[in-house]
Amino acid sequence: MNESGVLSTEAAPGGRTGAERTATWMVGERLSCVLHMGDSSLAYLLADQGHEVVIAGDDVTGVRHPEIQYVKSQGERLPFISDVFDVVIAPELRDAPVALAEYARVLMPGGLLSTVTRTYDSSIPWMRKLREIVGDWSPAHTPADTFTASGLFEEPETNEFGTWEELDLAGLLRFAEQTKHPSVGDDAMARVHELFTSYGAQTGTLRLRHQTHCLRARVVKENLAREEAPPDATLIELG
Repeated sequence: MNESGVLSTEAAPGGRTGAERTATWMVGERLSCVLHMGDSSLAYLLADQGHEVVIAGDDVTGVRHPEIQYVKSQGERLPFISDVFDVVIAPELRDAPVALAEYARVLMPGGLLSTVTRTYDSSIPWMRKLREIVGDWSPAHTPADTFTASGLFEEPETNEFGTWEELDLAGLLRFAEQTKHPSVGDDAMARVHELFTSYGAQTGTLRLRHQTHCLRARVVKENLAREEAPPDATLIELG
């Protein structure tokens, strides 16, 4: 089990799970230096696969994986030197010019900007109940023209993967927290705990099905304007 609470995922033909195929597609077949914006199980999986992973974001508060470097950043400016990452993964890709330019700046020539969104099978009874408790704040799919409108990225490639995951209690609570509507308070987590007791008591897990929608595009470095010095970063040390 990784820190996301995902116990296992079903393997597809070829022996790899949907999550593993997603991770490989988003970064390519070779080991890479990856900047992952925000904390998620995808970053943990990439680290477990041997990639050098840095997690950055204004919500970074602690270390959840021993092989990942955590950097607390603020705003759209990234606290990294230029041309340092092979891949940037932005699960919630912002199309603001500054954000896109920052992703392009920190990428090496030929590097990839990748994004991923997920849709979940709401026909599963426990999932319907979960949405009654925490609402739904699933991000919309990133339009393909978000990459090309800035002139900083080539035409994007797209792919989709479907998979089942098994969540233990910790995984369910984390999933609920990540996808709950902003208007829902933290007290809803107690009801999520009760939901797990009702639906997962016998097996100790709940099965979650999702469809993962991926886009990736290579950077066009020659179209990048001259950059200023990056802002300072706060490195979250291992405890």
